Amino acid sequence: MTAPAETLRRVVIATAGHVDHGKTSLIRALTGTDTDRLPDEKRRGISIELGFAELPDAGISFIDVPGHKKLVHAMIAGVGGVDGVLVCVAADDGVMPQTREHLHICKLLDIRSAVVAITKADLVDDEMLELAEADVRSTLEALGIEPSAVVRTAVTDGRGLPELRSALGALAAATPPRGASRRAWLPLDRVFSVKGAGTVVTGTLTRGSLTLGAPVYVATARGVRESACRGLEVHGRSVAAAEAPCRVAVNLARLEVGDVARGDVLTLEPELPLTARLDARLTAVAGAERALDDGSPVTVHVGSTRVGARITCIGADLFQLALDEPIPCQGGVGIVLRGFRATREHGAVLAGGRVLDALAPPLPKRRDAAGRELRAATLGRVAAGDWAVALGGLMEISAPRPIFGPEIERRFGLEPGDIARWLTGKKRKGPADALALPNDAYTLPRAIEALTADLTRLLEHHHATHADEPGMSLETLRTRLVARAGREVSDLVVDRAVKSGLVAVSAGVIALVSFATTQGPEARRTAERVLELIDTAGLEGVPEGAVASRVPGERPESVKSALARLMSEGRARRLTGLWFAERHLDALRRKVAAHFAEHSVISVPAFKDLAGVSRKQAIPLLEQLDREGTTRRQGDDRVAGKKP
Repeated sequence: MTAPAETLRRVVIATAGHVDHGKTSLIRALTGTDTDRLPDEKRRGISIELGFAELPDAGISFIDVPGHKKLVHAMIAGVGGVDGVLVCVAADDGVMPQTREHLHICKLLDIRSAVVAITKADLVDDEMLELAEADVRSTLEALGIEPSAVVRTAVTDGRGLPELRSALGALAAATPPRGASRRAWLPLDRVFSVKGAGTVVTGTLTRGSLTLGAPVYVATARGVRESACRGLEVHGRSVAAAEAPCRVAVNLARLEVGDVARGDVLTLEPELPLTARLDARLTAVAGAERALDDGSPVTVHVGSTRVGARITCIGADLFQLALDEPIPCQGGVGIVLRGFRATREHGAVLAGGRVLDALAPPLPKRRDAAGRELRAATLGRVAAGDWAVALGGLMEISAPRPIFGPEIERRFGLEPGDIARWLTGKKRKGPADALALPNDAYTLPRAIEALTADLTRLLEHHHATHADEPGMSLETLRTRLVARAGREVSDLVVDRAVKSGLVAVSAGVIALVSFATTQGPEARRTAERVLELIDTAGLEGVPEGAVASRVPGERPESVKSALARLMSEGRARRLTGLWFAERHLDALRRKVAAHFAEHSVISVPAFKDLAGVSRKQAIPLLEQLDREGTTRRQGDDRVAGKKP
């Protein structure tokens, strides 16, 4: 029997607060679940790893985070993508350093929905309770976080628990639902093996949905691994589908425990960016601005992973982070930066915000002030959601190369198909003059104009340095343009140049029309004179060194260019220093075919008689027939080849 889909609308709430302020005890009193599952947690009486519980009727999933200062990385992994926070402050302690650091992290990740629980209210008198409440309210106010409720609680006698449940339910009801997404984002915070099932991973699904049996991918620093949802559970209940936001456990098919790790990301995409460089919009905590100077080392927290990085300022609140090693990432996810020197006010937290470009290109050189300004302006538009302008900026940055819709959508965390809809749909968001190219590529007319100018310069240079040649190899020209602008733009530029009459293409050679109508005819006349000489020689051939001397009035370089032209046009061929007209080789092929119709082999002497040539010509001619498959060598003789 198939498990039902998870239909309850959920919100995910994380705890926040100093170590030993009663977070885990409060969650246990609310839900009946002890989130401390590890023996070491039981022995020491503190949370070491993330814990999970739920209020089933309210649709609330809790993430209980460690409060110790050495475990802030686990706290950040727990609060990424949550809907709200339950701030726990012990009445006998008040706001402590880790409380402040946790609250700074929540503010930087834009988690503004909060309920405050004053815990251990049974240990102090009313005056101390008033002081504790005033302390936490002033701390939250200074950070711009307004709690929806402040509840005094005591788990020993159940004081305030009904009021706290009610306040959490109100927070859940006021949380707007998340929009559906065809992308899934599940940072893994636990990886373990279950006997009889295999590898199981857990995390907070913050975007998209997962379906039982559907293919999934695990993005790791070592690459993307394919798997499938062999099983799905939400708080221990098997489900057929799970939709963000929720806590979910996934039984992965075809992957061993050693294949995945905490910090990896479960996704529906085989091409989720693995990035070593990202652009982000960051807000620094007060007093930590100097720690964001160019070149400063920081620790970057994204999802449930962390990595060292160096920071570079792009604009007012825009930064590029060069990571020490690649991590899976996508645009729009939360990011927190920590440093190496803690303060009482905000711990080691430096800044936080959102990833804008998960696969950022290198910044322009500092001397390219215009390029840096364009990058900063474009990222500012991305941060503001102004894609009508941002897309134009991205095309300018990429020019003369185009942008590709699926790549931009992955980099910036957009929905699949957004770029095509914005640039070609009825309600356009991007530049009105954007050009759609094959393979979901887009560019601007000025990029086409710039590459057309490059094409013209390349041909002008070739004509000036090879005046005796009819033009440039079309394939060579395409190769140079592709190296600069990619295949899609290069093909369009060449096609437009031909249609507009700027260039002429013949037999694989391209030339400016202005050149072809002046110097071109003379080169063609020389080629015809050279071909006449070679044709007259028949299968005797003409030695390459003798061609120029036998065409009076022509310069050696003109003759050399004529030979190259004849070969490119398929009218003459050079075989071991001898030139032959292709029509005589065709006649020879027909003779050889007629011979094999009556005989199974042909010897070298028989071939000499058949062609009417000496050994000097016979050997290069036979080697050519062997290469093209007309004949095949068998000892000293030849038999019929595969080519008729």
